[in-house]
Amino acid sequence: MKKLNVLFLVSLLVLFALTGFSKETIKVISSDDFAAFRREVIPEFEKLYPDIEVELTSVGYNQLYQKEVTSLIANPKAYDVIDVDCIWTPEFVTLGLLEQIDDRLTPEMKEEIIPSVMTILQYGGKTYGLPMFDDVLFFYYNEKMLEEAGLSEPPTTYDEFVSFSKTIMDKGLAKYGSVWGWAQAEGLICYYTQLIGAFGGKFFDENGYPAFNSGGGLEALKWMVDSIYEYGVVDPSSITSDDRALLHGVANGDVPFGFDWSFAWTIFNDPEQSTQVGNIKVGLCPTGKDGIVSNTSSGSMGFAITKQSEHKDAAWKFISFLASKEMQKQQAIDYGAMPVVESLYSDPEILELHPEFGPMLSQLSYVTDRPSLVSYNEVSRILQIYIQRALTKDMEPKEALDAAAKEIVDLLKEYGEIN
Repeated sequence: MKKLNVLFLVSLLVLFALTGFSKETIKVISSDDFAAFRREVIPEFEKLYPDIEVELTSVGYNQLYQKEVTSLIANPKAYDVIDVDCIWTPEFVTLGLLEQIDDRLTPEMKEEIIPSVMTILQYGGKTYGLPMFDDVLFFYYNEKMLEEAGLSEPPTTYDEFVSFSKTIMDKGLAKYGSVWGWAQAEGLICYYTQLIGAFGGKFFDENGYPAFNSGGGLEALKWMVDSIYEYGVVDPSSITSDDRALLHGVANGDVPFGFDWSFAWTIFNDPEQSTQVGNIKVGLCPTGKDGIVSNTSSGSMGFAITKQSEHKDAAWKFISFLASKEMQKQQAIDYGAMPVVESLYSDPEILELHPEFGPMLSQLSYVTDRPSLVSYNEVSRILQIYIQRALTKDMEPKEALDAAAKEIVDLLKEYGEIN
């Protein structure tokens, strides 16, 4: 009898362990951007929700899209939460990968989160996730180099960008004026978007047909090519560099100018990663045409819950935790991320630690978005190929963009996005 009682008690304890102490695990995939912050706050989240465990995987941005799509097609339950770039939302929704979250949005979220940032995860009038940071390409310049070259202000136009670069180079302060991320990857299209708007161009006309192969779009690509071969102010390694590789040129004082996302500021001011702490400043991106104050490219990202997730409630708790005012403030302070909560841009503690948010906020008024298309990734791939052919001088800029336009028209018709 005593033995039976012991067995009964053991059975009860095992059952209680299985039911009362079991944890719900959510699998999250993130870009490397701000993944360190997310790992740091997971214990805080798990303390708040002791019945939820977060398993976070991170990969480089250039591998993220393929990793997410192939994983979810092979195993729809592979991830509960995925990191979504603003350009992927239409395709991911059309593929049925994302869970709609409109009924989960609280009045506070709708009031606090910047409306223009919320749109990155909206498609067809519905919302499919929460933004995690508000980001664009920013213009970073080395104030000390400018002063040593006798220049009192950063360039405001791309003509000045070239002439200021030459002045700095002629004085032996740098071999090149800048290095860009023009490798054949999505970053190339971000930089082209920055320039296409600066030169007054657009990707498509009012009927949805390509317009980038004339006007400002053509001028933008001509400037990219000329900046390397005619003006000689852009490091030729830009053709094989991405927006991560170029960080070192600015951080080491090899070049005076660079364009990168908000996370770059933290790297430029980290003594373990930069020799130019205190020298790097932020200004408005230059313009290429009269009447245009500035222009840059957007690159905000957010977390979405996958359609096939079996842990949607737990996943929602995690992404709403990261989008909360408290976490957005912590991410801004610790990592220099541009918050998605509007009121934080006037937070004294943030501004004391990150005075760069002032000029960064000014840039948010001058932004061109990459096209919102279900076929975007294929459109981008085509553009990457032909812009690269121009940059390597295998084709003339006009020839390359005309060829890209022809292929893209066929693609858009195949997708039913134009007649």
